[in-house]
Amino acid sequence: MPTPELAARIRSAILTHPDHYDPSAWLRGTTLLHPDTPLHKVDSPCRTTLCVAGYAAHFTGHTLEVVDDPADSHGSRATQTVAHKPGSQALPVWIVAQRELHLNDDDTGQLFASCTKAPTVLAALAQLAGGAPRIDWDAIPS
Repeated sequence: MPTPELAARIRSAILTHPDHYDPSAWLRGTTLLHPDTPLHKVDSPCRTTLCVAGYAAHFTGHTLEVVDDPADSHGSRATQTVAHKPGSQALPVWIVAQRELHLNDDDTGQLFASCTKAPTVLAALAQLAGGAPRIDWDAIPS
């Protein structure tokens, strides 16, 4: 069963500070975000943004960190965002968020997709915040 309180908190954060929501990046504006760090300072020109998964990990006490993947056979490196708590293994942020929100694979894929528009995300989070056992995507106007 999804976590209504966490869904409501994420939805509220997006509604209150829409400029800190970015569905195209797990974490942007910094490479390390501790759970007690505010997402922004009013006087800062660089603001930190999170997607739904980033918010879920941040709000549940995880540190978010952008790390380099091992080099591939051509020597190229990619980066990924991981989330971890002290003494726990770092995992991709989407896996941590899926676990914290208690989402099934289908809802995870759609809710965390960078192409899912903010109104759709907010409607989906409202369903979860209301205690829905899963997201009814057909009930959300496109």
